[in-house]
Amino acid sequence: MNSFIPSEGRSGVEQLKRSTVIATQTVARLLCQLENEPDEFTRSRLLKLLLYEAEKSRLTHQQLDRIDGHMAELRELTYRQVELVEKGKLKGQLVERAANLLVLLNDLMANYQMLRRKINPLAE
Repeated sequence: MNSFIPSEGRSGVEQLKRSTVIATQTVARLLCQLENEPDEFTRSRLLKLLLYEAEKSRLTHQQLDRIDGHMAELRELTYRQVELVEKGKLKGQLVERAANLLVLLNDLMANYQMLRRKINPLAE
């Protein structure tokens, strides 16, 4: 797994929201221009710009897919850790280290969820 600690600053979240809004407006503007443009050369240029915007969106989806994969793996590890803690408690064993690891896994999951929201605030 990649190690990642997201920054807590609201400026990053606000920047991503603003960036998403700007990208949406850009696509809408380009589509409108493409529909109304009679010149083939200009239409070709507008189409290239639209493809560029689509590529940026694809990269965002790839990031989200990768994060989703990490979150699925982390969810499995968390379930196994919960089972270990419960079994240890039933056997009367000290489970402090296992419980601390469980807290760490939960914190990591919260960080991945925060990262996912920062990458695409409108996905939730």
